[in-house]
Amino acid sequence: MANSYSSSLVVDVATQSAITVLQAKLASLNAFNTDFSSDVVSGAGLRKLQVGVVSNAASAVTNPTSFESQGDTVTNAAVTMNHISAQFGLTSGQLNQGFRLEKVLKANLRALCNAIMDVALTPLTTANYGSAAYTTAISTATGGNIGNSLITAALPALFAALGNGTERNLVLDPTYYSYLLPQTGMSLDASRTGAYGFDRVLLNNRWTAVTGGSDTALNGTTKTIHGFVASPEALAMAAAIPYVDPAVAGLLQQSEIIQVPDLGIAIQMNIWGSLFSRSLNGSFDVLFGAAKADGSALKFITA
Repeated sequence: MANSYSSSLVVDVATQSAITVLQAKLASLNAFNTDFSSDVVSGAGLRKLQVGVVSNAASAVTNPTSFESQGDTVTNAAVTMNHISAQFGLTSGQLNQGFRLEKVLKANLRALCNAIMDVALTPLTTANYGSAAYTTAISTATGGNIGNSLITAALPALFAALGNGTERNLVLDPTYYSYLLPQTGMSLDASRTGAYGFDRVLLNNRWTAVTGGSDTALNGTTKTIHGFVASPEALAMAAAIPYVDPAVAGLLQQSEIIQVPDLGIAIQMNIWGSLFSRSLNGSFDVLFGAAKADGSALKFITA
């Protein structure tokens, strides 16, 4: 008798892979405001949310004669969610070998994460957030020390540039982040809350959407963006679960919503079989969108 592969085990492996991969790849989203929901959104896969942004509050009054003065300025950030889907197929042979299944799932989850990060970081331009707070190249050449330059020059510049921020979350690319790692047992642990005075120090290794990884709007020259400091209100993000028509849902072998701890984002995993090829097909799906909110709440570091 041929081996069989339990459909519930497919879900278990996928859930573990989803949590592991998504937590690692999307951790930097914690720097921003999020409206992540596990609710199903009906429609054509698109939905626009209006997120309120309070840009100016009423001035405080000394010895007031009226308690009904209202001077708040509230604008909106329109977040359009698009349907992002990573699709995969599992042959009969793969279903009999769990390790192959896990590799397929993780590869497609990484593709989903990359697509999400590209959408999340697309609004990060100098047109939206102004010129970089720190632009001097940090050299690794003889006589230069990128670690010292980063800690003694770049980080203070970023911190000061966001002096009025409600939080100061530092997000760096792998090269710059690596120089904040502990070098001795006495080194400060960059992963701890409050390291170097920042509320969070986060790693992001996906910068493709940030003007192709560089910014040509800085003095007319191309400069590579290595990171940024931001308050949560700099960017508004939203996510939800795409709608599946009941007629289609009845044909699915399984449809699961996977909630990712810490991030709060949820994705949908659908599994269905093909009678023609006797293969198992699947997809990871999410509705996701991002938009600029407060343009003064983010500052870049470039070189």
